[in-house]
Amino acid sequence: MKVLLIAALTLWAQQAAAGLPDLQAIVRYETVSQGADGVEKTLRYSEKWVRQGGHVWRERLGAAVPHRHDDDGHQHLDFASAPRHVWQDRKGQLNVEFIHAAKRERIVVERREWSDAGFDGSWARASQLVDIAQLRGFAKKNDSADTIVYTKGGKTLRWSQRWQMPLRVSLQSADGRQRETITVEPQALPPSAPQPWKRSADWPARDYLDTLD
Repeated sequence: MKVLLIAALTLWAQQAAAGLPDLQAIVRYETVSQGADGVEKTLRYSEKWVRQGGHVWRERLGAAVPHRHDDDGHQHLDFASAPRHVWQDRKGQLNVEFIHAAKRERIVVERREWSDAGFDGSWARASQLVDIAQLRGFAKKNDSADTIVYTKGGKTLRWSQRWQMPLRVSLQSADGRQRETITVEPQALPPSAPQPWKRSADWPARDYLDTLD
């Protein structure tokens, strides 16, 4: 019985990954915060996303290549801005790697180090930005044939049924001093589009722990 259950869960995971439409997208993040002194600060950055066949690639736009540190001479990877590749294998297990383009190597992150590298272990958030199943208590209304709007307090999410991705996420603190906005511009992925993770597939792999030396 246990073997059958594991097989069923594996099949479900593969079908769920295959069921997500392929896409390419630009995801823009903006955070505006106002301090007690009245000074307003804005943080913006954008990412390129590619989702195809159980693979998700996200890459910070405009990020500089890692620079050398004077203290040890090594090139240290900024995992927050480095290209990240998350995918499901045939058994439905998640795999995570970061790309160190300057050194032409893949940094493989084992499950026990996921949180240290900034990955929370959620395939839904890795592949769809938000876990729509976790929106408990949100009011829901159909805004169009494709778009569903979820609202709760200072949170609003516009969800695309076609792309299975949010089009816009807005968050505001209770006092109004902090606002966060994420906008997603999805497009169809041409069949001939190169898969970015294949460019580095043959690069040597390095364990995440080795990068902490």
